[in-house]
Amino acid sequence: MKRVLFIVTLLILISTACAPAGQATEEPSISNEDSTPTNIPVDLSPAQRAALTALSEQLNLTTNEIAVVSTEAVIWPDGCLGVVRIGVMCTQAEVPGFKIVLEADGNSYEFHTNQDGSVVVAADGEPGTGSVEEAVIKQLAANLGLNESDISVVSNEIVEFSDSCLGITMQDVKCAQVTTPGRIIMLEANGIKYEYHTSERGDRIQPATLALTWKREGGIVGFCDRLTVFLSGEIYGSQCKSQPDGTIGTFADLLSVSEQKQFNTWITKFDEVHIDASDPKGVSDRMEVALDVYGLGTSKPSQAEQQAIFKWTQNLFQKLFS
Repeated sequence: MKRVLFIVTLLILISTACAPAGQATEEPSISNEDSTPTNIPVDLSPAQRAALTALSEQLNLTTNEIAVVSTEAVIWPDGCLGVVRIGVMCTQAEVPGFKIVLEADGNSYEFHTNQDGSVVVAADGEPGTGSVEEAVIKQLAANLGLNESDISVVSNEIVEFSDSCLGITMQDVKCAQVTTPGRIIMLEANGIKYEYHTSERGDRIQPATLALTWKREGGIVGFCDRLTVFLSGEIYGSQCKSQPDGTIGTFADLLSVSEQKQFNTWITKFDEVHIDASDPKGVSDRMEVALDVYGLGTSKPSQAEQQAIFKWTQNLFQKLFS
């Protein structure tokens, strides 16, 4: 019996020794049909992933063909993440984010993102074509639903603004105190003048003629809402809970013809008006609601007209954030 066991053991040892090297320890290969060469590395941040995906789509390359060169934390000066184009409006509020440089096919590409990568903008390319005046006219026409031929240039003055906001102060908007070369352009349409401030190249356009401001603060739910309406049709709003960086709208996009007509009637009829609808002082969870109208006329609104202006403004705020 011992002889039989010895022979069997000897045969096993011989067959193992004769097997090709590595065969005894080789693991079977497993194919995964779901894996692709375009998988984004899991160790990248959401902002880096967003930039990588954007360039991949732009160049029609797989993400494996793109490398992340550098990522720098930046506080962008506006809602366009520092990448502005002629005729494109940007919210004037600081936005934390990143400047990300990628490389593909030996070329470098710069992208700007917000913190979570939900907004990503390519920083390459020209800001646009055409003169600064043409860009401002185009913006006003789009805001108010006018033809560009209905708008004329009254003046175009070269100036130096004292801050990065081009001399326009808005609620809760921080401005860097740096000298900024630019222009003050005055337009006219239907007998009304509209002032714009622009950067030197026209890659930033800021309306300058205020028409209305509104705020709502406090209360049981802790409101912190802001609305700024310019005569030229731009609307800026912010909600500290859902839209801390602000949201942009225009008359043409948010208001019907009758709503725009009503607003123009109030502006041309009334003088500067301050309306306070806040809760009395001393009330628990007091809510402050105030509205300022910067009219071109001489009249004061009646109580009914004040209520109508408040209702119009609150409806506009809801449309902006709907």
